Amino acid sequence: MGVEAETLRCMAASRPERNLVVDLQQVQAIDAAGLGLLVELHCHALHNAGDLTITNPSPRVRRLMALTNLESVLQFDEAREFELACDSCNGRAMTA
Repeated sequence: MGVEAETLRCMAASRPERNLVVDLQQVQAIDAAGLGLLVELHCHALHNAGDLTITNPSPRVRRLMALTNLESVLQFDEAREFELACDSCNGRAMTA
């Protein structure tokens, strides 16, 4: 796992926000470790009565998530839709 993945894990574990948003706009490919980290973040959010939202996955990443059946587990949203919905968060969401 790269430094970026470990940084994301540490950020999520140390922050008080219950709702996590991971923007994958700059991610063109993801490996099994990256998928595992997303599942770990999803479980972390659920354990804290929150949600993990994935935004802007590339078509390639989205296909991989469909092949691994993660689309049925993870929540996907477009960034604009999340910003509109976040008004009800009272600023209590972490975006990475």
